[in-house]
Amino acid sequence: MHETSGVLRPAVVAFLEGAELTPEHIAMLRAYCRQWIGADVWDQNPHMGETERAWLAAMRADVDKLTTRAAISHWLCRATEQGLDPL
Repeated sequence: MHETSGVLRPAVVAFLEGAELTPEHIAMLRAYCRQWIGADVWDQNPHMGETERAWLAAMRADVDKLTTRAAISHWLCRATEQGLDPL
């Protein structure tokens, strides 16, 4: 939301519009997702049980596998299914 380098926005727009993703777009989206899912705020949720903590750990582990549009889409779907929308 507060990214100021100007490189994230084109990657997000390309992704959302279904345009071809360059390797740089994919790297930027992966970095964004890594930062987003790694935020401490998710660990501070007092309503998280063991299932939710395991899901969070898996999402954090899987972020490094975001090397294609399909992988990014799948990861984002998993997030939104849990009520979290990174985009």
